[in-house]
Amino acid sequence: MTKPTFEQTQHFYRLVEEGKITRANFQAFLEKPTKFVADFFATTVNNGVGLISLIKLAVGPNNLSNINSDITPERFKLGEGVRDVKLQVLPYLDGETSEDCAKRLVSEGHTLENTGELAAFLAQHPEEVERWSWVFALGEASRWEHPDGSVSMPCAGVDGTDRGFDLDWFGRQCDSRYGVLVSVSSK
Repeated sequence: MTKPTFEQTQHFYRLVEEGKITRANFQAFLEKPTKFVADFFATTVNNGVGLISLIKLAVGPNNLSNINSDITPERFKLGEGVRDVKLQVLPYLDGETSEDCAKRLVSEGHTLENTGELAAFLAQHPEEVERWSWVFALGEASRWEHPDGSVSMPCAGVDGTDRGFDLDWFGRQCDSRYGVLVSVSSK
């Protein structure tokens, strides 16, 4: 079990003092730090196979109908080639929007991951995705602006043998049952 460091505990306490998180979030952190201090998962992302192939591999042949058809290579760009990354899922704070969550995580030194990384993570670590209601990719390349101005972002979910790759509204308020895929940047 991952235990929070003194520095992590102090960081959360400062967030309470600054009014950025509630005392309930701080209490949740103290009761179940693994929800807030996540392990890293080694993940290989092969962008060379293409977005749709990555997602089909992630959900598996029995769940192809659980892929949102609005997720296309034209809307969600992939990086180049094959790369190995260490990824983790961190929680939203209760009542936090995706936009606020993205700003918070970047300010804490995390890199927000994109659609390709989310698909690879779902394929290689479905048991970690299943711990969450949904896991979101909030990186800039994973935000699709609709003609009406609303913005969608991809999310992955697992429920037993069911796997899904969907889109959700970027302005949505979430709680700590929802996670965001990140890696630590080299700041």
